[in-house]
Parts: sequence; structure tokens; C-alpha cells
Amino acid sequence: MNTRAQGYETFKNNVAMTVTLISFSMLFFTLFLGYMLVRFNSPVWPPVEIQGMPKLLPFLSTLVIGISSLTYVLMEKKNSKLLWATTFALGICFLVLQWTLWAELKQTGILIGNGMVPSMVYAFTWIHAGHIVLGLFALLWLGHYLWRGKATQNVLTNVGKFWHFLGVVWLVMYLTLFVL
Repeated sequence: MNTRAQGYETFKNNVAMTVTLISFSMLFFTLFLGYMLVRFNSPVWPPVEIQGMPKLLPFLSTLVIGISSLTYVLMEKKNSKLLWATTFALGICFLVLQWTLWAELKQTGILIGNGMVPSMVYAFTWIHAGHIVLGLFALLWLGHYLWRGKATQNVLTNVGKFWHFLGVVWLVMYLTLFVL
């Protein structure tokens, strides 16, 4: 493929990732807007339905996803298979922490059927976990090229944009749902 064709492919891929991230941003923005409308119109915060909301697991999830973003940045710079594997493993760890969070929510009596706020917490975390699964598939796709020594900077950059986007969304979710 000539340089001009490669440049066009890079441009198309970057535009596609930008459109994807804008679409996902709109989805999460809508969720946040709905949550804020409920929160600011609630006479008491936090409502009884989410009393006893777990704090440690969401914090650990935030650390894990933050470290995975860091390992991704280092992997990009060093083209390291070990750092790729670490990033992927941290993504799996994040999902395990989410699964554990859902179990703890259930154990503490915070159930999806208990009202609007608990159902929103589950919706946020389930939708985000679904996107993490997509991110893990993207990492696997990247790993295929990385292990064969054919990972281009464009592929690294676009998968990284998606992975870092998921980290930023989680950070905002963590602060909104579990801290504030």
C-alpha cells in the first residue's frame, strides 16, 4: 500500500473512532443527565434505597482501571507484549471487581427493583462493563497484531483512545455514584 493510501486509511480509522467515542459519550451523558435530574429533585440524598452503598470495591475498580490506562500508555511507547498482557489482565480484573460489586450490592439489599436510583446504579455499571468487554476484544485484536510484530501506531492509538475513554467514564461514574 502506498503512502497516500495508508494516510487515507489512517484518516478513516481516526474518524471512525472519533464518531464511535462521540456516540458512546452521548449515551453516557444521557445516563448522567438522568441521574442528575433524579438526584437534584430528590428531597433527601442519599435515598434509603442506596444506604450502605459499597465504597471499597468502586475505589479498587478506579485504581485498577487507572493503572490499566498507565500500562497501556507505557505499552504504546515500548511496544511491549508484557505491558499489553498486563493491560488486558487489569481489564479482566476490573470486570471481576464489577461482578463482586454487583454481588455486594445484592447482599446489602441494594436491588434493581428497589427504586429508580438503585436501578440507575446497575444500569451505569452494566453498560460500562459491556463497553469494557468491547475494550477487551479491541485489546485482543491489538494483541494479535502486536504478537505478530505488525501493530501500527494507528491501531495502537485508536484502541488506546477507546481504552482511556472507558477509564475517564469510570472515573466520572465513580465520583458521581459512589463519592458525591
